[in-house]
Amino acid sequence: MAAAAWWPYSRKTCETTCPRQKGDREWAARTSQARRAPHVANDVLIIGAGPSGLFAAAELARHGTRARLIERAVQPHHEARATTIQAGTLEILDSIGLLPAFLESSEHIRSSRIYASDLSELRVTNYSGVDCRCQFQCVLPQYETQRILEAHLVSLGGTVERGVTATSLEMGEIGVRVELAHADGRVEEIQPQVVIGAGGAHSLTRGSMSELLEGATYQGHFLVADIAMRAPLPRDESSIVCGPDGLLLLSPMPGGRWISFLDLEETTQSISVDQVADRVAVRLGHRCRPTDIAWVSPFRMHRRIAARLTDGRRFLIGDAAHLSSPFGGEGLNSGLHDAFDLAWKLSLVLRGYGRRSMLDAYQVERSIADNHVLAVSDQVHSGIVSIAAAVRARREVPAVLTDPLRDALVRNARAMIDVDYAGSPLVAAFRASGDTEASPHAGQRYPDWTHFGGTSHHLLVFGTVSGVESLTQLSQRWSNCLQVDRDPDVDPGRAGIAAGGMVLVRPDGHIGFKAASTDGAALAALDTHLSAYLLQGE
Repeated sequence: MAAAAWWPYSRKTCETTCPRQKGDREWAARTSQARRAPHVANDVLIIGAGPSGLFAAAELARHGTRARLIERAVQPHHEARATTIQAGTLEILDSIGLLPAFLESSEHIRSSRIYASDLSELRVTNYSGVDCRCQFQCVLPQYETQRILEAHLVSLGGTVERGVTATSLEMGEIGVRVELAHADGRVEEIQPQVVIGAGGAHSLTRGSMSELLEGATYQGHFLVADIAMRAPLPRDESSIVCGPDGLLLLSPMPGGRWISFLDLEETTQSISVDQVADRVAVRLGHRCRPTDIAWVSPFRMHRRIAARLTDGRRFLIGDAAHLSSPFGGEGLNSGLHDAFDLAWKLSLVLRGYGRRSMLDAYQVERSIADNHVLAVSDQVHSGIVSIAAAVRARREVPAVLTDPLRDALVRNARAMIDVDYAGSPLVAAFRASGDTEASPHAGQRYPDWTHFGGTSHHLLVFGTVSGVESLTQLSQRWSNCLQVDRDPDVDPGRAGIAAGGMVLVRPDGHIGFKAASTDGAALAALDTHLSAYLLQGE
């Protein structure tokens, strides 16, 4: 269903009685009036207060839009679960001032290494050289990530309503009809304009859209455990030990603890804490043994994604939208990126500064990004499993030749900074005759985007401006959504602008528009591009 289909105007009405822009603004006015009401605003309901839901609520608040966030669990969980924060996610957290909290709470991982059972090295991936402020991963328990994000949400005026379960969800005439069951037995019916499903793999929101997580389940049965021990492995790397008895992944967590993955036999129905400790010790050649095991959970690994991430009113983020192998450590990160992408688009629309067609771009852009993550994760998973199988069968593991370009691409992909939104309706470039677009091109991440704070688009203008009057008019026209930075204190070569021009950096750090000129034609093209998805406001 196209996004326009859910707005409270029929296609015929919009064509005959109200211009497209009027329709956009009238709907935004309705939601703005609701936000001014003294009761809790129900324009946006977020189901699930895991990392994705918490970050979506916080980002919406940062962009000026309130959301109601519900969580069925009465108390936050205390399970390690997803633990890896990638460099590209740390960059996002840096842009909103949360990086110090994550750096202080986590272990920093500078490489991933695969060992044989005698601890001889089989493979290594180093994260140094990634074009980010943080050339490493952070590892911390998921409950710590949620603690930081919830504190951030509270600082922005938000809250989590715990003990509230969404029990039914269906489309209404002017919103989404949702029934909520409270822990005290009270039942509440609401009709938010937008529902964001962040409730995990068993998503009620996704089910209400008749969507499935399409894909496959990897072969093999695995176990995850939160353990404490003195391991003979560096605490600045993620290590995988492959031997005749199976594989063991160890990634350090704060407090001398480790998150660990072990493969299990298909016939294993249950396993005790002592048996987990025995298996860890065996895989480490009895060099050490866990002294404490706080949490154990068997699981299977998946490669799945929903075909539709939105129908215009309902949006899927995080595990509700996709599942990837935890060997790559991208799952939690993808959910945060989903929330980061959706919040700026949705807030602009709800506040009357964005056309409703902007929400179609969420489907386009996050499908590109999430499918790319799944492909990278699949490569990581397949590589680890193939090495483990070779070692178990006592076959020689092939050597890998050094290739600097390939290694750099792998680092960027693992860091989650290589997503390219080219082809999105929110991306364009202007090229005069004979011009070629230097990297980074429109749609890619602008590497220095965190230098520019706030929630606006930033137009970076380099060199002499030939269309000064046009630039002034454009700046005034889009002042609600755009900040113009003349000759900013950054290297224009990093923007792919060597001899002058302009780059539009979106609120998410991606290049939305690029031109190697600042003449009238280039500025007119930029104005047309902005007009395609933004509104000037009142």
